Amino acid sequence: MDTGQVVLIIVVAVVVIAAVIVAVMMGRRKKAEVNRLHAAELREKADEEAVGAHQAKAEAARAEADALQAEADAAKLRREAERHADSANEANQRVEEHLRDADKLDPAARPAPDSAHAAEGESLTRDRSGRDAGPTRDTERNA
Repeated sequence: MDTGQVVLIIVVAVVVIAAVIVAVMMGRRKKAEVNRLHAAELREKADEEAVGAHQAKAEAARAEADALQAEADAAKLRREAERHADSANEANQRVEEHLRDADKLDPAARPAPDSAHAAEGESLTRDRSGRDAGPTRDTERNA
């Protein structure tokens, strides 16, 4: 082998190595560009989903506020119903007291237990929920 051939082999080897290095660098740049584009797409998608997540969170907060308001309204209505029931019970007690006073003043005018007045008096001592509001005139008479 003469010197010319050795120089030619060295030059070809250097050119091949340089070509490989250039190819690897271009591949890395291409891959880096692809990765940048993919990252940008992922960031855009994350931004879109973040908006949706914020909207969902706001809707959940609104629903929670609505539920709390409904609970407050229900509690208010419950207190109002209890006040009305107390008022009705007080009125029933006054009616029963007036009937007892009337029976004391005129026992002969006392209606028969099966008359319409007795049934009406009994209905006065029960509220709509079926709870007993207290003793009736009949149960006090029988006791």
